Amino acid sequence: MGNIRVLVTGAASGIGKGIAEKFLSQGAKVILLDKDELKLSETAKELESSTEVVESIICDLRNEKELQSSIDWTWNNLGGLDVLVNNAGLAIRESFVDIPLSTWDQIIDVNLRATFRLSQIVAKRMIEDKVSGSIVNISSKNGISGSSKLAHYNTSKAGINLLTQSMAVELATYNIRVNAVAPGFIDTPLDRELKQKENNLKLTEKTPMNRLGTVQEVANGVYFLASHQASYITGTTLIIDGGHLANASEF
Repeated sequence: MGNIRVLVTGAASGIGKGIAEKFLSQGAKVILLDKDELKLSETAKELESSTEVVESIICDLRNEKELQSSIDWTWNNLGGLDVLVNNAGLAIRESFVDIPLSTWDQIIDVNLRATFRLSQIVAKRMIEDKVSGSIVNISSKNGISGSSKLAHYNTSKAGINLLTQSMAVELATYNIRVNAVAPGFIDTPLDRELKQKENNLKLTEKTPMNRLGTVQEVANGVYFLASHQASYITGTTLIIDGGHLANASEF
């Protein structure tokens, strides 16, 4: 996949950073997008090598003007995009009855609305330029099966799964494939923070493989779906969870 142009959101750390690293290792031109200016700058410097220059864009995904200007910058400076990875996401654990409307709106905006809007902007440009592109959305096992204290997060990820299918149906005629990856418990700063906040939270208790997944394992799945090896795959959600959901009936 050398010379392809890839934009990854939420790329300053965690899964997004791992996805960027995977594409860079395969010779792709990668654009990192994140709202955290300091982390983004650090990550861009870390990922740059003697052969690869990593572009970065500071963008708040809740800001429509910044969304549009980010894609305009990409087209003006790189001539377009071949792959969009909607990875940025936000999760807050709190009881359903205590969720403030402002938090609900924030999580839906970042996780679902921004995925819709950024994909819409990019897809229009891909269609205009006749690019046979690929869009990969990062969902979650929580978008397939519910859990406590994450009603807003679960809802946003379930929306991503159906949005992915709907986009895939409409964009197939333009040779644009759309898929999703649904990670389980992955060894990221977010999951480590959840464990620290709730000492009794045993993330892998019902996971048959009995361990956290790695960022690299998720990145491999994203890369596969974006690559020509997945040329006849669209509208699919690839679950990467160590068998966790398959074990749902286990006590």
